[in-house]
Amino acid sequence: MNDSLIFGKNIALFEGIAQYDLKGMLDCLGATTAAYRKGELILMAGEMTHHVGILLSGRATIYRDDVLGNRNVIRALEPPEMFAEAFVCAGALHSPVTVEAASDASVLKLSFHKIVRTCANGCDFHTILIRNMMGILAKKNLALGEKIDHISQRTTRQKIASYLLAQAAGADEFSIPLDRQTLSEYLCVNRSALSRELSRIRNAGVLDYHKNRFTIQDREALEQLLLSE
Repeated sequence: MNDSLIFGKNIALFEGIAQYDLKGMLDCLGATTAAYRKGELILMAGEMTHHVGILLSGRATIYRDDVLGNRNVIRALEPPEMFAEAFVCAGALHSPVTVEAASDASVLKLSFHKIVRTCANGCDFHTILIRNMMGILAKKNLALGEKIDHISQRTTRQKIASYLLAQAAGADEFSIPLDRQTLSEYLCVNRSALSRELSRIRNAGVLDYHKNRFTIQDREALEQLLLSE
């Protein structure tokens, strides 16, 4: 395993663990790394897994297909985010989601049970790992609630406004981690309808954008879109 891929990544799971303890901890956890090309599946829905993954480089997308084959994007991943921890923690035997590399990517894989159970060596870091894991799960739960807020809006325009205001986090210029296709899948709207509404909002002077970079020109007007029919 290439430890240089892991050092200096500010991985939330390892917060509070000294770098000189990291190698021994990774050995204890049975850590491995894997590389993926763009479009390759890191984890497939229905696949049995007992591991959590941490994206070390590149980008990835977590999605779920419905019975009609429509893709529902759950989350876009950027380093050093974790994935698969929720359903592994819940005891799910098979993954309910697919994780796909959106670019060339590298992933650190860790045994979930070795994270949350103390080992025979009595390693001190297990208590820190468990605390960090609880924090990560709580933040992911909040993120899921945020997505529900966006997609529960009644119109495509309101969904766009809700999402962009959340991504802006008070800033006037910001980038989003999703391209148009992935954004439409995340918001559960038709891509053409998404592009059409974005153009209308831009033509109204509310915001400007280029690819995934946005500039809010009239914040009050963008907020008012949430109240429009």
